[in-house]
Amino acid sequence: MARSFPHTVDDMSRSDPIRTSHFDAVERWEIAFSWLFYINALLSFCTLLIDQKRQPEIHGVVLLLFGILVVAMFALGLILRLYLIPRAEDKRRQDFFSNACNVMLIHQKTDGYYNNDFKDPIKRIAAQVLENSLFSKEIALRMVRGERAKVAIYALIWLVLLHDRRTDIGWIVVASQALFSEQILSRWLRLEWLRARFEKTFEDVYKLFQTRPPVAQFNVHAFDALSMYEAAKANAAVTLSSKIFDDLNASLSAEWEKVKTSLRM
Repeated sequence: MARSFPHTVDDMSRSDPIRTSHFDAVERWEIAFSWLFYINALLSFCTLLIDQKRQPEIHGVVLLLFGILVVAMFALGLILRLYLIPRAEDKRRQDFFSNACNVMLIHQKTDGYYNNDFKDPIKRIAAQVLENSLFSKEIALRMVRGERAKVAIYALIWLVLLHDRRTDIGWIVVASQALFSEQILSRWLRLEWLRARFEKTFEDVYKLFQTRPPVAQFNVHAFDALSMYEAAKANAAVTLSSKIFDDLNASLSAEWEKVKTSLRM
């Protein structure tokens, strides 16, 4: 699940209890899920390497471990999607609206983020969406580069196996299972789509502040952009990397200041 990243130019004033309390847990569990996936893929190949007739006991142990990991991945996936991620996103959304409307919906409060001087809640919401989408699209772009390389490697191996007539069908099946899984090809496509949606959200809100339409029209477009941003995160179900956020925070905060200047915010 993609997240909204609060940010600030001054790292010393930054405080994000929501990230520490909720999103860090999501990332740890997602890392565990990824490890289970790769171990499971390895066990799939092991079942092909171990001769069932000559080493029935070892083959049986590998199959047992494979079955246990499948159940573990299923349970972990449910915990992530139905509890950990929704809980974290709920807290982030409450903090977002608390900051925009100056009404505390949550006792945990970020400090030194959402950098705009608007007093009107709707304009603050629009500015916060613009700021979030700026950060999110750049983080997603950095992430997707790594995913492209990973998919290219897996796809190359799969094509080699597919076109080599000497390859046992079992190897092709296992390689196909890995490549077309949620962790490889699907994750890359979802991340590409998410990056594009973040870019569109940024462009739409940027134009909104450029044109400054009448109040009613501005408000409806602001809520539409917010809905698009939140729906994209929910549909893609990709968590943006906090490490990349930390790496890009200073440069993107500086870019945000330039955006504010260009839009006279």
